[in-house]
Amino acid sequence: MMLDEKIIDQKLASKYNNLVKTDDLLPIKVTDFYKKKVLEEINTIGKGGPLYRSVVPTIEKINVKTSVETRDYVEEDKHNPVKNCDYIIQKYDDRLVFIITDVCFAHCQYCFRTYNLSQFQKSNLKETIINKVHILKDYLKINSNIKEVIFSGGDPLSIDYENLKYALEELNNWEIRIHTRAIVYEPSVFSKQIIELLSEHNVRLVFHINHPYEIDSEVENKINEIRQSGIRMYSQFPLLRGINDNSKVIIKLLNKMDELYVRPLSIFISDPISYGAVNRVSVMRIEKIMDEVNWGTPSWINSTRFVMDTTIGKVRRENIIKREGKCLTFMRDGKTVEYYDLDDGIDVPTDLNKLLWKD
Repeated sequence: MMLDEKIIDQKLASKYNNLVKTDDLLPIKVTDFYKKKVLEEINTIGKGGPLYRSVVPTIEKINVKTSVETRDYVEEDKHNPVKNCDYIIQKYDDRLVFIITDVCFAHCQYCFRTYNLSQFQKSNLKETIINKVHILKDYLKINSNIKEVIFSGGDPLSIDYENLKYALEELNNWEIRIHTRAIVYEPSVFSKQIIELLSEHNVRLVFHINHPYEIDSEVENKINEIRQSGIRMYSQFPLLRGINDNSKVIIKLLNKMDELYVRPLSIFISDPISYGAVNRVSVMRIEKIMDEVNWGTPSWINSTRFVMDTTIGKVRRENIIKREGKCLTFMRDGKTVEYYDLDDGIDVPTDLNKLLWKD
């Protein structure tokens, strides 16, 4: 997608599009619904605000690097239990992730799965959703300890109604959780038909909402409609510099979701991936933000966990067993993984007036 000059400098857009081809970045993709919010933000504070940085690349994304980066910190390809099947990912005994599609409504500029999705989207060997579900179901039948299937992607709600209906009916014996950002990118996707389908199959719906300004009246009304159907709603989101790297923004978002009966689960620490340094927050500031949220809010807010996803599973601050320079070592279930902090000078806190430009 080519955005006009009002949104992105065309030289920058051209440079970024070249990296899409050479470095496996995801192409720029924004829904019209979300673009209206971005334009409102630009008209108020100029380019580079929190909603802008969510979907539009900046020159800092290209230029800012830190010493230790990787394409896939979580190493999803090491957790494929079915041979030659990269869309089933299992890190825990009782649940797995099912990449039901590689299609997103929009491409988040902070996506930790950028490299993997770019590979999926280039593949000439795409399987149909029916085949994927068939292979997954065969695997589930011989692994009775798996209780939950987590639909991910891409965005699971980007597939059509019939495919989603087929997948839910075939997997009706397992608990289903669907992770989606459709609620802020394209809330109209939650049609009466889709809501009834999700409700019928008792799906847990997990929204990815990163900033309070993503919840406008249309999003709020749609969430209320979903709630009235009895669907259980949750949320998780990453901590992102330039988007929500201030405890006041996070608390405002968590309070808003509490008002809407959306239960917050986790705040994720950004992965140390290539082209991701622009989004990351230093360990020192992460812990400061954690403390401000954990000790300055009521329990229905501070029960939200700060976690990091790794190749050994999710870890928290209490899993740190060693700090040595820029390297932190986490341990979980007897396994260790290292995390490297940002180089000095990269993590400049974002001006709160920019993060909360409407307030």
